[in-house]
Amino acid sequence: MTHEQKKQVRDALVRYMSTFSTQTEAAATLHGISLSTISQVKNHNWDLLSDRLWHHIAKQVGFYCGEWCAADTSAYLLLRILMGDAQHYGMAYGIAIGNGIGKTFSAAQYAREHENVIYAAGNSAYNRKSFLSALLAAAGENMESSSPEMLDSLAGIVAAKDMPLLIVDDAHLLKDRVLHVLVLLANKLSGKVGLILMGNDTLRTRIVEGVRLRKPGFTEIYKTIGKRFITLGCLAPGDVAAVCQANGIHDRETINFITDASNSNLHTAACLISEQTQQRIAA
Repeated sequence: MTHEQKKQVRDALVRYMSTFSTQTEAAATLHGISLSTISQVKNHNWDLLSDRLWHHIAKQVGFYCGEWCAADTSAYLLLRILMGDAQHYGMAYGIAIGNGIGKTFSAAQYAREHENVIYAAGNSAYNRKSFLSALLAAAGENMESSSPEMLDSLAGIVAAKDMPLLIVDDAHLLKDRVLHVLVLLANKLSGKVGLILMGNDTLRTRIVEGVRLRKPGFTEIYKTIGKRFITLGCLAPGDVAAVCQANGIHDRETINFITDASNSNLHTAACLISEQTQQRIAA
């Protein structure tokens, strides 16, 4: 990872932490990232931090470093179509997608390549106010106010954009009342914003069951996404090979090894590709 990329991850980490009251509270939401590591990154004391740790931080604060070349995997192609439709036509999609098949990469790549895209990752520690703060930060605005005022401000910022798109990743981590903030925002914008509500299959199950049990707010959430979920549960047979080839590995034996060892998980495949690339550089 380059020095410039590390600076960008650091900035993303600082923005992420600004949505919490204290650094300790923010650190508690980051898995495998200690307070000491956070301090090192913030203070640019990162010479001893591994690239794997940098990628781990980047993923959790909703930032993709850009080292990887995109491959036309099943998830990448599907998600780009859905995000394009949502952005151009002000549509809302609920997407239930399996872990490790590239949803975060695809969303971050789309956000980098298109204007007026607001990307935010869900977090189980968010309440309504901290979630709105995270959305505002993703839109380039920092403010401390009441939740209704923050919602109004966010709606105004989004409405001022040309064909805006809001992508909420890992939405299955959000509490029920926090999820309902998206309904309030969509209602304020009257279909003028595209919305991608994306998580694993527990998100779909939770919302469908919430509707069936008539839990408050769930019918509104389900209506917002058109009373449907688009699902993608696993990688296609050639997906890992496509990622390998897009990132410089063409040897069939190595590709077969990575495909078998990754267990249909692109996170694992990415680590294995990095290891193979580093071994070749060292050789």
